[in-house]
Amino acid sequence: MTSETENVKKAKPKRRPLKKMEETYLWVACGGVCSFEGCNKRLMESSSGDLTNAGIKAHIIGHAENSARHEYMEAYDYTQETLEDISNLMLMCYYHSKLIDDEHTRDQFPPDRLFKMKKEHEEKVSSWSYDRKKKSIALIHKRMGGPISDIEFDNEAPYILLDAVEDQTEFNDFTLEGWERGKKSNEELYGQFLRKIKEKDADVGEVFPLSPIPLLIHLGSLLTDTVPYSIYQFNRETQLWVSDNSGVNKDFTLTVSQDIRDCEDLAILVSVSGVVKLKSVEETLGKDFDFISFEVNDPGLKRILYKEDVVNIQSKIKEDVEKLFQKYDYEKIHLFYAGPAGLAIEIGRGINPNIWSAVCLYQYNNRTKPKYQYAFTI
Repeated sequence: MTSETENVKKAKPKRRPLKKMEETYLWVACGGVCSFEGCNKRLMESSSGDLTNAGIKAHIIGHAENSARHEYMEAYDYTQETLEDISNLMLMCYYHSKLIDDEHTRDQFPPDRLFKMKKEHEEKVSSWSYDRKKKSIALIHKRMGGPISDIEFDNEAPYILLDAVEDQTEFNDFTLEGWERGKKSNEELYGQFLRKIKEKDADVGEVFPLSPIPLLIHLGSLLTDTVPYSIYQFNRETQLWVSDNSGVNKDFTLTVSQDIRDCEDLAILVSVSGVVKLKSVEETLGKDFDFISFEVNDPGLKRILYKEDVVNIQSKIKEDVEKLFQKYDYEKIHLFYAGPAGLAIEIGRGINPNIWSAVCLYQYNNRTKPKYQYAFTI
């Protein structure tokens, strides 16, 4: 006869909750990147508009009796109480954490393979240069199209991402009131960003922009030098974020032209992903103005700018415009921009309120007349 004790279902082993210090160690040790060999996915995802740490704490030796590799517990000197030790845990993306545990694929991942994978990944992170070990906070500003759920690079992640703030609500109110609300949202988001940097004691800010140009230039103007920033550009063809890729645009040239007649207003034309036509600017302003134009060779939508190019263009625009300020007292600046999002952020960062007069920003729409519609002034 079966005893009553034998009929009682065995209690599920209770797991010890990890201490905050252990959670932090796992995150830093893996560099905030999936520990599975060959996977460079950032362990940060957006779910219902809230960015979260998406790292799955995967056990090498499973905790429950029927879990993956649990039968090796004693052979590797673990007990039921010590399976929560960080030596037995790997941070992985959702896909790979399921792959190593699924009953159809778990046999491909014996303990030795996973312990080796963990060791090699953490050694690789440990060998990173000082710059790559810096802690970062991400600022995701994507107000065109749907939200992104994760961040993937064309190369390995450059920093250890600790946290992020985001505004991924699609911007579709192009009235003056809508633009003012957009400015206010920028200011609120930037406030959250600064608080995160201070809270996490971050070394770097990483900015991922893909929004209407006036909002990006305004956001750039808010970014003070609290920490160094890395500004990324989204490559629509590869669906990856890019920044550094020195020497790619070897044929890159920037042509500057100007017409200065000592008018009250100065128009700045920046042509990178398209050409800002002087006729369109004249239709928008409807009065006399001085202008200075910056145009890259072969402008087009597929023109991807990397950090080196962005810095050079921003520096040239800032230098030449401020030379004009030294000679002329412009009442207003009108900025007309056709270019990638990353450069828009950097141009905004170059606007010095102590030197520049008020800057009027415009949104381009080929279906309106004039094609450039006033958005707001910073």
